[in-house]
Amino acid sequence: MVMNEKINIHNVDFEAYLENALKSYGYLFPTTDKQMSIFEENMEHISLPEELESPDFVFENKKQTFKQTPSVIDNTDGERNWAMAAREGKEIPENILAKMKKDKEEAKKKRNGNK
Repeated sequence: MVMNEKINIHNVDFEAYLENALKSYGYLFPTTDKQMSIFEENMEHISLPEELESPDFVFENKKQTFKQTPSVIDNTDGERNWAMAAREGKEIPENILAKMKKDKEEAKKKRNGNK
C-alpha cells in the first residue's frame, strides 16, 4: 500500500491502515521492509557525533568503569504479607518470625561484608 495514494476508508481495515501508517512514520517500530523504507525516506538526517561515526571507538583502549550500586528496598510489611499468604492467612509463629529476621540480618551482613 503506497502511503501517498488516497484511499476509500470504507474499503480497507482502518485499524490495519492506521497501524501501518504509525509504523511507516516512526510512531511505532516498523516491522516490514516497506514500512522501514517509508520511514527512512521521511526521516530527517541525523548526524552522529564525530567520535561515533567510525566503529573504531569500541576498540580504543579507554578503560571505562561503571559503579553498580545495589538498591535496597525496605519491604518488611510486604514480605510479612507474602509469608502470611503462603500460610493461607494464618499468623506466623514468633519463633519463625525471629528466625526469618535473623536470617535476613545475616544475609545483609554477608552482602555488606563482601564489598
